[in-house]
Amino acid sequence: MELSTVLIITALFLVFRFVQSQRAARTPMPSHGKVADIDNDVIFKALVHAGPAVVDFYATWCGPCRAVAPKVGELSEKYENVRFVSVDVDKLRGVATQFNITAMPTFVIMKDGAEVERVRGADIRALEAGIQKVAA
Repeated sequence: MELSTVLIITALFLVFRFVQSQRAARTPMPSHGKVADIDNDVIFKALVHAGPAVVDFYATWCGPCRAVAPKVGELSEKYENVRFVSVDVDKLRGVATQFNITAMPTFVIMKDGAEVERVRGADIRALEAGIQKVAA
């Protein structure tokens, strides 16, 4: 096989993979449990300033975010007195910047508008431990 043929096949493969990844990135996150997906900063502020809340900062292109979403949904069903909201960091960049979000998923556990704890990554045990602190 000639070198030019190998290069063309390789280029076509890379273009195909890129197109697949872009399609996946545009697919919205499915909702789970009682998690409200927030796309407005005013609504976000209103929801997290009263009582206990868990904020899930995610990105649609983030594999770990997609993997952990069903478990977060289960926690939202279990802890009914805690408000669960999710924020797409690409849509609400100002909110993500305000909270210094540098990795996804990041969970910010709040009570009455104040941050109580922060969990970076898909660590469900650490997340539930933090939730228990504000749910009591």
